[in-house]
Amino acid sequence: MRIKCDKPSITDYDFLRLLTSTIVSQYKVPIFENQQLQKDLYDFYNNPDFNFLFEDVCKKSNYVDLGDAFQSAYAWGLLSIIQNSDNLKSIIHLSEEEAQKNISQFNQRQANAMNELVSQLYLPKKVNKPHTLAKKII
Repeated sequence: MRIKCDKPSITDYDFLRLLTSTIVSQYKVPIFENQQLQKDLYDFYNNPDFNFLFEDVCKKSNYVDLGDAFQSAYAWGLLSIIQNSDNLKSIIHLSEEEAQKNISQFNQRQANAMNELVSQLYLPKKVNKPHTLAKKII
């Protein structure tokens, strides 16, 4: 009996590397909250436009698990940790030039999909606020 195992087209670390490079190139935002990012990415996991990016990323109950990818990113110097009370934040250590070089190492489909994912991830959240009526003072 033969079992065929394919290597994912993009590993969890490569996913994080492409994600952080795209964030830096688009938004120049070097800091993000780890747990919030993993929760926000959960919504993209089953989306047919993005699911191929998550081949090596494990989906949990309400977040995606990038724990191993984060550890690799810390070890390789891509990210560093900021401990702020209960929130674990990461700083991205990439210049715009390094980010562009990283992005160029991925195929066009992966780069375009991540570009779209990051765009949607950073869209301003719509908040439904009740309209307040100002009374005209005479």
